[in-house]
Amino acid sequence: MVRYYGFLSNQKQSTLLPKVYEALLMEAMKKPEQPGFAALMKGFPHTDPYKCILCGNRLRFTNAEADRHATELLYEKLNGIGRKRWYLAEVAG
Repeated sequence: MVRYYGFLSNQKQSTLLPKVYEALLMEAMKKPEQPGFAALMKGFPHTDPYKCILCGNRLRFTNAEADRHATELLYEKLNGIGRKRWYLAEVAG
């Protein structure tokens, strides 16, 4: 009955539950902070998702593409860099 009509009911919980904690001399529990994607990647696989795999510099967000897999985008980027290097070598040489 307390769950549906008392201080734990959905409508009254936000107003009455702090009063219950105060009467029992307890502190209200705080929600734990959810770590972000970068923190999880640095913690478990020990990789920085914002570090470039080619040069090691910090990545900067410029655009987003939907419905494309990351490996496909990376392959296109690496091929584009290879073509640029070949072109620069041809022009310089």
